[in-house]
Amino acid sequence: MASSYRRQRTRAAAAATLLAPALAGLLLCTRLAGAADDGVSPSAPPARAAAAPSWPIERWSGDAKAAADAPPPALPALAASQRWRLCAVYPHLKDSYWLAVNYGMVEEARALGIGLRVLEAGGYEHLARQRERITQCIGDPAVDALLLGTVSFAGMNDLLAPYLAGHPVIGLINDIDASVVSAKVGVPWYQLGWQVGRWLAERHPAGSAPADIAWFPGPQDADWVGFIDRGFRAALEGSAVRIAVVRHGDTGRSIQRQLVEEVLDAQPKLDYLVGNAPMAEAAIAEVRRRQREETLGIVASYVTPGVYSGMMRGRILASVTDFPVLQGRMAIRQGLRALEGKTLEPYLGPSVELVEPATVGRYPMDWMLPPAGFVPAYDVAPSRP
Repeated sequence: MASSYRRQRTRAAAAATLLAPALAGLLLCTRLAGAADDGVSPSAPPARAAAAPSWPIERWSGDAKAAADAPPPALPALAASQRWRLCAVYPHLKDSYWLAVNYGMVEEARALGIGLRVLEAGGYEHLARQRERITQCIGDPAVDALLLGTVSFAGMNDLLAPYLAGHPVIGLINDIDASVVSAKVGVPWYQLGWQVGRWLAERHPAGSAPADIAWFPGPQDADWVGFIDRGFRAALEGSAVRIAVVRHGDTGRSIQRQLVEEVLDAQPKLDYLVGNAPMAEAAIAEVRRRQREETLGIVASYVTPGVYSGMMRGRILASVTDFPVLQGRMAIRQGLRALEGKTLEPYLGPSVELVEPATVGRYPMDWMLPPAGFVPAYDVAPSRP
């Protein structure tokens, strides 16, 4: 197995090397654009701006895409007829994924001129605290709609059901009981697990040498972890991939680093470390410290700035993106559509895409990641009409 993995890793590193000139060109273009914005003329006349690519929107149903019996969904921007205010409640803002969601929501609220208040629970273990944050939102007479990234599939039903009778409620990112929301914006987390599992299964099909992995799905009690774990295991069925060890833990980077260290101490002959993005980020340095870069692969179940950088350097072999910035933008648009009395698609979100060093550049970075230096924003004042 080690020699097979080494050949595969060499190809991934070569792909990352081929991308380096393109990345350098992207950075150069960014500097030239910045110079033009500052009133400094670049050496060549600016090219006409290209049209922004369309968002890759999907209808979802359960764990999969909805039946394709209608035209592709669209989610055009609307003009606000009133100075609407939305209130969003997140599980937390301590990792890059939810920071990307926050960036998308804040930018879209500003673009549409609607107000946004953001609260967070501090972690998936804080159900009671998130209930308090929801109570703050729904008790505020200035709030017109609630956007909720829940820590529990049904743990807020008693709060949401009566509020839904008079206000829009949009489920955000994490799956939630459909009976207590107006619509959902997100993707099935099953798909993220399945995409990662399929990538591994295709590299190590039945009959090939076994590949032993450590699986780090995320917090034990977070509902989304159950979905991603189920998809991951389903995709591995019938392959030569073996889950040698499973470690659950909060997605704080220090906790994930400790889990990686413990696993590698106990399982020194693993072939892959697979799981949540903070684990993958922390694993890069730990794998290098143990001089296992040629024999131990890292795979992330979603993209963050650290994962993106790791792929570009050939340190992370693959990941999956569900475009969290776009999900934040879509949630704002759905909230506004609900307030304006427009028909809502019951479950919309971006497509889910497997990305590797050679393919991650196909998608705009600002669909996946906030800009460098972005800090969470908690309040946007309405500015229109």
